[in-house]
Amino acid sequence: MTMTDQEFMQQMQERVEQLRGEQRRLHERLATDLRQMHSMQMGLNVLAGALALGLGLSVGYQIGRL
Repeated sequence: MTMTDQEFMQQMQERVEQLRGEQRRLHERLATDLRQMHSMQMGLNVLAGALALGLGLSVGYQIGRL
């Protein structure tokens, strides 16, 4: 069975729309993942700052005891 040009164009257009939908979902997922990574990075920065402050206070206390 041979396809007419119109049928071929219809199938190609449907496939392009399907691919666009997949691309949009992929971009949405990527944006979500990047937002989550940014939040985790901010949390890690806060944790590292708190640890550095704690270490500094501990060292200061030990020096003060001498």
